[in-house]
Amino acid sequence: MIRMSTLTIGTILAVVAMTDQAYAYVDPGSGSVIVTTILGFIAAVGYTFRKFFYNLRAKIFGSKTSKDDRSLDD
Repeated sequence: MIRMSTLTIGTILAVVAMTDQAYAYVDPGSGSVIVTTILGFIAAVGYTFRKFFYNLRAKIFGSKTSKDDRSLDD
């Protein structure tokens, strides 16, 4: 078991030590796509937590919306 972990750590260190530069270029369009993706993910998580919180609150304290309003949320 110890020999296996030593071999694994040695292999990982060898791979990391032998890396070469990528010479990659990230243009402004790619940067904006990354930023938009991150912001969209944050908005989706926020909306999901908000819906979960309102549904939990409605189950605990009872629904305070009319029947017509609930049909629009589903």
